[in-house]
Amino acid sequence: MPLKFIHQNYLKYNKGKGFICCHVDALHATPPAADLFTDKIVENLIKKTGCAGIVGTVSRNHADLNRSPNGDNDEGIKEYRNAIKDILEFLDILDHVNNHLTQPYLHLSFHGMKDIHHGPYAIEVGTVHGQSCSMEIRSWFEEILTKKALEIIPEIEVVFDKKFIGNKSIVFHRLGDGKGYSGYHHNFNTFQIELSRTVRSKHCSKIVDIFSRIINDFQTTFVIN
Repeated sequence: MPLKFIHQNYLKYNKGKGFICCHVDALHATPPAADLFTDKIVENLIKKTGCAGIVGTVSRNHADLNRSPNGDNDEGIKEYRNAIKDILEFLDILDHVNNHLTQPYLHLSFHGMKDIHHGPYAIEVGTVHGQSCSMEIRSWFEEILTKKALEIIPEIEVVFDKKFIGNKSIVFHRLGDGKGYSGYHHNFNTFQIELSRTVRSKHCSKIVDIFSRIINDFQTTFVIN
């Protein structure tokens, strides 16, 4: 059964089943300059876990949603941030008094990198050197991703914050940007996931398996039901 999305001008999103404290996104899914296969990964994770998901429907050349507002992408960024807020409200974990989250929350943003960066079997995770997540969640994520990835794709290399540390805009969901977007504070944890071309194109189902296990573990380990 096909997923039902809320379609807007710059993106489409699915709010999930309303109990998994996570959303996944593929902001660079649309050509030209698309991160190919990232939309399929996101859609399959929504189906498999019941989490929410956001897919960019315009090219990054038109409006890059993985950046700070820069005059050219302002309306797209507004839509993106509003979609995140809608998901958090649907989960009923947003304290409107102080705009804090009442539960830990996981945000996985999927992107594509070339095989030349770390080899054909590689995942790089960016956290802007730990600014986009808590130290506790980062340690958990590094341990579980490395373990699950090696179990499913033994030749995989997993690296953190080396070449693709993540755009500073992923920190704003947690700490705010000082320009009117306050973010959601300490419970919001973002990881920018860069997947090599070979892994995306030839092992899409395995990637979905890896990250579905991680999402489910996050829910059982950190979220109070």
